[in-house]
Amino acid sequence: MTDVVKEHLLKAKSHLDAGRFAECITLCSTLLRSVPNEPSAFFLMAIAASQTGDGIGSEKAFLSALRLAPNRVDLLETYGRFLRETGRPHDSLEHLNRAVKIAPNRSSVLYSLSLSQLRSGLYAEAESNARRLTLMMPDNSAAWELAAAAAQRRGAISDAIIIVKDGLQRIPENGRLHYSMAQLLRANCDFVEASSGYLLAEKYGYSSADLYRNRAEALLESGLSQSALDCTQLGLKRYPFDRELHRFAARLHHETGAEGDPLSVLISAAKQHASNAELWQLAAELLSRLKRTEEIHDLLKDAKRLGCPMTPTMRVYEANDLARIGKVVEATRRFESLCVEHPDDANTKVNFIMHLLKQGDAKRAEMVCREVLYLNPKDQLTLAYRSVALRLLEDEKERWLVDYDRMIMCQKVQAPREYRDRHVFFSALKDVLESFHQTNEHPIDQSLRGGTQTNGFLFRMKHPLINMLERQIRLAVADAIGKFDDDASHPFWGDRHDSVDSNDLEFAGAWSVRLSSQGYHTNHVHPEGWLSAVLYIALPDEVTDAKDDSGSIQFGCPLADLNIELPPRRIVKPEVGTLVLFPSYMWHGTIPFTSDEARITVALDILPIR
Repeated sequence: MTDVVKEHLLKAKSHLDAGRFAECITLCSTLLRSVPNEPSAFFLMAIAASQTGDGIGSEKAFLSALRLAPNRVDLLETYGRFLRETGRPHDSLEHLNRAVKIAPNRSSVLYSLSLSQLRSGLYAEAESNARRLTLMMPDNSAAWELAAAAAQRRGAISDAIIIVKDGLQRIPENGRLHYSMAQLLRANCDFVEASSGYLLAEKYGYSSADLYRNRAEALLESGLSQSALDCTQLGLKRYPFDRELHRFAARLHHETGAEGDPLSVLISAAKQHASNAELWQLAAELLSRLKRTEEIHDLLKDAKRLGCPMTPTMRVYEANDLARIGKVVEATRRFESLCVEHPDDANTKVNFIMHLLKQGDAKRAEMVCREVLYLNPKDQLTLAYRSVALRLLEDEKERWLVDYDRMIMCQKVQAPREYRDRHVFFSALKDVLESFHQTNEHPIDQSLRGGTQTNGFLFRMKHPLINMLERQIRLAVADAIGKFDDDASHPFWGDRHDSVDSNDLEFAGAWSVRLSSQGYHTNHVHPEGWLSAVLYIALPDEVTDAKDDSGSIQFGCPLADLNIELPPRRIVKPEVGTLVLFPSYMWHGTIPFTSDEARITVALDILPIR
């Protein structure tokens, strides 16, 4: 390499380091015209192009560099990292493995390989390499965190905890490792220890909005709802513009029945940081969920006046507000413009579908549904609205999409082998589930009214009865799926498998609901699932002995906000120990009941089987 070439490369590198990516690319291109076989020029160009968002140009330059220098470790490592960060971790493995063979003691290469293995689902390999890394770099918290993450992902949370404990013996005052330990303890349902762990993380210099949110959740799970609320308020003082912390704080304020407006802190933060559209959007969303729709009008006026960017979501709220105050034609035009400007934005189109259904234009609503489903055939919310449109149109495809006879299945959940009597098993479960309900009001963002819901994924709880319950539910669900119709073209039946093992099931969520007298679920669907189910754990006599449908689950009545009066297509009377399964996009809700006793259920969503 001549001195002139070295000088050009150094100058290109200085441009790159200074963030002058276009200048770096131009200089490298100029150099390559006179020295076409210089790998470093291609390498620098590849990095600069990736920083400008030119993935195609970056990859082309990386491959040109690799053809000229196939065993250059920094090139292999950087290209592997590029592949991983662009969503192709499996493709990165070949290059990173080669780099490790050439330079087995280079810690950054081993770290990159382990991370790619983790993201490729090769958890045992990722853990093995990360553990090697902890021996090479015992004072590096990232190595311990990576090893623990791999152990956790392979299902060995106890091993992950041991790994972090070993790391903390080496670096006891490392805040990040204390945070990792708190996260693992919380995942292991050691909520009291976890809440203390978050305090240690903060003591040793680690702080984030997520730390406060996660500590508040650990406190809530420990039964300390007021301490959890105090924790969110303290966190918001330090991180006043974090959307997820605001969401959790508002939810907790509402569910604990605390005094004051649960949205006042959020709305104040939005006004203080007016350019943060996410805060305004969250405020509008929660006002809508609390049925305080008239306040959205003033919120939108304030947002506009104070300079909030008018994102598609904010403009959707504007269009909905126009419809609410009677300016329906203008609202429709707004939605039409938004759909033209953002043709792939499902949220905009789903809101337009709702608007059209409210105005009685089922034909056009169904047409927009098909547009969304063309891009995402399994969009559960859009499938739900399409079922309404087809029903209003008296289209026979409704019965194909939502077959209320065959798609709603009732499965008996058997008592585990540890219990001979189903009655004894479900009675014991009732007492356990009651202890998990730590709040006083329904969640701010759920369909529940007049009751409470457990926090987080129910089956993570360390209790033998919960473990038994999960096992028995898995068996019942697998048995039901084995009886599904076989229709590859159908958005629901198409995800069935001929043979399903109970261990194949992957839950999108599981929780318990405790309904009090006059409690119910509004009509809703489950957008994150494929197959949804509810298991009845305890029922008041007023429900089991009712001559009417009190406390029953009804199917086919759409969201009340649509103002469409349609009778249910099917009503199922609940029975203790019966699991009712149905497509996640099928409208369902609960009919209120009157009793001094609670109605306790476990609900769950299941993802399509891979």
